[in-house]
Amino acid sequence: MSSNQREIQRSDRRAQKERKTKRIIWIILISLIVILAIMKIFEFNVNSVKERFTDDDGNFSISEGVEGSNFPYNLDSSENVVIKNINNKIGILTPTTFTVINSADASAEYSFDHGYSNPVLESEGIYTVIYDRGQSKYRLDTTSDSVYSETIDNSILCCSLTKGGTVAVASTSEKKLCEINVFTRSLKNISTIEISEGYIIDIAISDDAKKVACAIVNSENANLITSVYIYDVSKGECIKTVELPQGSIADLKYSGSNIITLGDTYLGVIKGGEYKSVYEQGTISATTYCYTPAGELVVAFGSYSNSTENTIALVKPNGRVKSELTFNGIIKDISASSNIVSVLTGNGISGIVFSSGEVKENIETDDSVKSVLRIGSTVYVQKQSLIDRCDINAD
Repeated sequence: MSSNQREIQRSDRRAQKERKTKRIIWIILISLIVILAIMKIFEFNVNSVKERFTDDDGNFSISEGVEGSNFPYNLDSSENVVIKNINNKIGILTPTTFTVINSADASAEYSFDHGYSNPVLESEGIYTVIYDRGQSKYRLDTTSDSVYSETIDNSILCCSLTKGGTVAVASTSEKKLCEINVFTRSLKNISTIEISEGYIIDIAISDDAKKVACAIVNSENANLITSVYIYDVSKGECIKTVELPQGSIADLKYSGSNIITLGDTYLGVIKGGEYKSVYEQGTISATTYCYTPAGELVVAFGSYSNSTENTIALVKPNGRVKSELTFNGIIKDISASSNIVSVLTGNGISGIVFSSGEVKENIETDDSVKSVLRIGSTVYVQKQSLIDRCDINAD
């Protein structure tokens, strides 16, 4: 083949390649023009799509645009039902069963009959512990599978767990008044703590499983005194004792290295082994409480029992009050995302923005609604023998 022929062939190939490239470019340009025309015709708004699939925490969630065909979800009981946000799924404890359903479509992902006479549910991360208070059985599960089911020698008083599945079990004791046993998710007993100072009424384990705190009641000069005893898990030794204000304790919870202590008439935080008051004893009458996904406490209280003038406070783990909202009406239940709290009354649910106090949402209900659960920008209610997802009307 002559050099002229080779040059002609190379020229032909270059021309074919250029024609192909131009053809692709024209196809892309035409496609873009068609898309832009369609968007113009239908006044397509990209930001509206973003808002539709973004919850009020700013997180992308495809479930926001999914119709829940299985809602309302029917329950096997209308009494003593507990619903809880467990890793953005809905955990449902009834007197006979425990079920985890998908919050988008109410499909049941995990369920079992627990067979407990007095079941209590605690959860952290993907783990749940259900125990039979006053009996000897408890079990650890994830949102999709059983980890173990265990029977101990004594009667269980209360339990606490970490996000890694380590469980602290407080029970009666044959040797002392009470004892605490700490088990890993593989059921290895890493600590047994005997307690003779009084009776345990609440317990909390730190998320690194290095410390466990318990609220203990004893009598002093005919008065009931509640103290928090903090133990080193590895050594089984008490490292600090903190006396709480008078009153019944509603919740004891580790949040980082601090311990939230919520009473019926007070709120405080134990920091560095010292009690710091947030609301002085006698200045509040706590109605109900919950925690945000970040572990901040949200508590509703009045100045006296059954007050219709209430305050809803968002409290950081260090005890700083981040926000206070005023609310008129009797509060039945609350549930919060990171920036909105849903407040259940006898005739509706109000969604209030923490930062501004703005009532962003209003949902009409009746007195049959017993509890409310907020997951992201979606609100769920337990009503009689069902759980339903609510239609939200913004003000």
